[in-house]
Amino acid sequence: MQNAKISKWGNSQGIRIPKAILSEIGITNLDDAEVSMDVEQGKLVIMKTKSESKIMSRFANFDYEKYLQDENRVADLGEPKGRELW
Repeated sequence: MQNAKISKWGNSQGIRIPKAILSEIGITNLDDAEVSMDVEQGKLVIMKTKSESKIMSRFANFDYEKYLQDENRVADLGEPKGRELW
């Protein structure tokens, strides 16, 4: 078990988590890594969250059934800019 110091960061408090500890819970990409926190029996529990792929988050509100029913689904791709085949 490692000890950590709670520090003031702006209007909040923060704990620096060593890279080795993050690696143990499966966090290797430190850019925009997210965790969930909870208190269980007086202990702070920090867990890696399952991250949704960025492409899936962009389609989160897409209604596929409605798309299939739309007879007028036409995409305006604009004028060709190069040597497109369409």
